[in-house]
Amino acid sequence: MKTIDLRSDTITLPTDEMIDAIVTAHKDGRLGDDVIGEDEVANDLQKKAAKILGKEAALLVTSGTQGNVISLLSQASRGDEVVVEERSHTFLFEGGSMASLGGIFPKPVKGVRGYIRPETLEAAISPDDAHYPSTAMVVVENTHNYAGGVIVRPEQVKALADTAHSHGLKIHCDGARLFNAAVALGIPASKLVKDVDSVQICLSKGLSAPVGSIIAGTEEFIHEAHRWRKKMGGGMRQAGIVAAPGIIALEKMVDRLEEDHKNAKFLYQELAGVPGLVIEEPDTNILFLGLQNLDIDAKGIAEELGKEKILVYGDYGNRTRLVLNRMVDREDTERVAQVLNSILTSL
Repeated sequence: MKTIDLRSDTITLPTDEMIDAIVTAHKDGRLGDDVIGEDEVANDLQKKAAKILGKEAALLVTSGTQGNVISLLSQASRGDEVVVEERSHTFLFEGGSMASLGGIFPKPVKGVRGYIRPETLEAAISPDDAHYPSTAMVVVENTHNYAGGVIVRPEQVKALADTAHSHGLKIHCDGARLFNAAVALGIPASKLVKDVDSVQICLSKGLSAPVGSIIAGTEEFIHEAHRWRKKMGGGMRQAGIVAAPGIIALEKMVDRLEEDHKNAKFLYQELAGVPGLVIEEPDTNILFLGLQNLDIDAKGIAEELGKEKILVYGDYGNRTRLVLNRMVDREDTERVAQVLNSILTSL
């Protein structure tokens, strides 16, 4: 029986074409020292990513967490505060890196389905008083993981950015799953980040590259980000080995994200009628099952699914997260629906 892994879209494996691209880059002599800007493949990836995102420049980094913290440290100073949504990845799941590495104070606020409303941001900005830290930035997460893969639409991003900029703040987009939002809306990714100062995208989630993220923004921002990447030990030498699959990810793997979205919606439709289950129709590829009305918790669901070789994380309390990804096809999704229906209706 095949193991079906719904823990995250980070479990996606590189395609054969990605591995071939690494070998080709090596055979063609295009690898070089990226720390001094001499890896041709890494340079190509950065130019391509900047163009796709509608930004002046881009930089390859090792991970989404590194990309986010570099973006914050490049635009905020030690002792500043950054407004974050209370369930955001930058606040909950990045090891407190903005504080521990940069001395930046995260200021969590309550969002609506993961979105910080402009009026919420305005209320969170500290007064110009020596008793308070200076508010330097705000972070928007798109899609928002903990809210359930929820899309923040271009007009929402613009409204938040306009408010931020009117108060002299920068705005960073944690776009780990930005292309999921773009595909779901049927718009270019650049439209979603047109109004932000910096953006981070993951190549290694639904896009299936083995490693790597991109940050993008102005030339000035990337110049400073390059310095912070070096300070954080993120300078890679023959980075084309990482960049070659990243190029394939951007060229070949974006449109297929729609398959993951369709499978998530199929799963929703199959489970929506389960008595007591709290479930919302997914925007993209993430589906949360609310278990608060049922006699089982996330750990219990994980254990029961594990018996059927279906993997989910068991540490979300009374919610279970299912992340559809390239390694899970429609037949797999049908089996997951069947097993979950059996477990949940037998309680």
